[in-house]
Amino acid sequence: MTTRSLMQILARRWYVVIVVLMLTGLVYFTLARPGSYSSQVQVVFVAPGDVALAPFNDQRRETLVSFAAAIESEMNNGRPTDRLAELAPLFGAGVDQGYQVLLPNRGGQWQYSFPDPVLTVRAVGPSPEWVITTVDGLVTRIDALVTDRQQNSGVAVVDFIHTEQVPNDTAVDYFGSSTSARTRALVSLLLVGLALSSFLAVMFDRLSQKVHTQ
Repeated sequence: MTTRSLMQILARRWYVVIVVLMLTGLVYFTLARPGSYSSQVQVVFVAPGDVALAPFNDQRRETLVSFAAAIESEMNNGRPTDRLAELAPLFGAGVDQGYQVLLPNRGGQWQYSFPDPVLTVRAVGPSPEWVITTVDGLVTRIDALVTDRQQNSGVAVVDFIHTEQVPNDTAVDYFGSSTSARTRALVSLLLVGLALSSFLAVMFDRLSQKVHTQ
């Protein structure tokens, strides 16, 4: 078959080409999941007079962990924390936009262990600004709950447990394919779509001619 005859067939069966290319575009937009931005910080609960990077005093550790667990519960409105994908980034767990505040489990799947008075705060979203605003807002809320709970219990200010964010700056990471990778994928799908539409148009044209000659 010459190029000229192929072009004539494609012109006659243009609707076949349009349908196949539309389906190709649908496949691309279905599979081309947009990337997401992610950030994670640690909020360390520190006893009066201590600093976050200093070794934890074992006599105070249990109190700090219990206090951090109480704040975690308040941050999650009393609901149990989903720990099935705790070690995976939220993006890897299928979350496109959301956040999580949890007391890190240092044990295994069957036996939890919470030895550190730390809350992990992480978020994933469509833009760096959204992620930073969300993480910073969660940290601010944690600090407010820490202060309110101690003020309401009558603890002297000098004996307040305080928190420190580690790291101090909220860094953002990007997860997803690059623009060039998505462009290459689109071009590849278009080439496949063109080849498939040409094949189907030729088959349909031959079948149609065969039917008319009978």
